[in-house]
Amino acid sequence: MKKIIAMAVAAVLFVSAASALDLEFGARAFLGRNLDSGDFKQELANAKADKIFDFGFGAYGNFALFGGLGIQAEANYVKSSMTFNKDGKPENEVQYAMHIVDLAPMVWLNLDLWKLTIGFGAGPDFAIQVDSIGDIKNAEKQDFKPGLIAGADFKFYLTDHLGIVLSGRYVMDFEKKEVEVYGVKTGVPEYSFNRRTVYGGLGLEFKLF
Repeated sequence: MKKIIAMAVAAVLFVSAASALDLEFGARAFLGRNLDSGDFKQELANAKADKIFDFGFGAYGNFALFGGLGIQAEANYVKSSMTFNKDGKPENEVQYAMHIVDLAPMVWLNLDLWKLTIGFGAGPDFAIQVDSIGDIKNAEKQDFKPGLIAGADFKFYLTDHLGIVLSGRYVMDFEKKEVEVYGVKTGVPEYSFNRRTVYGGLGLEFKLF
């Protein structure tokens, strides 16, 4: 009898602890622009002119610890376009499509305002350059290039468990990436750059407890 009571108490404590954790999972699609020139105003003008944007999708889990503070782990896939100028001449532009998987553990703070939740976070980003999503299976340790990710989420819950999420992210590489442009006579076979991407996303979130 004592064992049954102890097990019942342990189960209640486990459920109570899990409920306090506030486990949330979500998925979203996003659209953005790589600021490879470093000039936001110029890149915005370029985006309006050439209509070339980064796009992708991702999933995340948010694990609240205490006082709204927790960890948000994200896995995002993005197809990014880089612009290179052959011989430094704007009329000789080369477009290069790049596929990247970003893995990002972020320190996260959620502020609950009735049905609206505003979240802020930042952390390291580990970017893997791939030819396709399946290539991540073959990724080795040196393929995980470090960087920084920061952003904010605005969540409006339609029910106690389901909400709409509007996201904004900024991703920056610490190390320069080198790419080779195949099938195009560029004059220079390889280019290096630091990725600086800004994107916005829209998705759904499910609160487990």
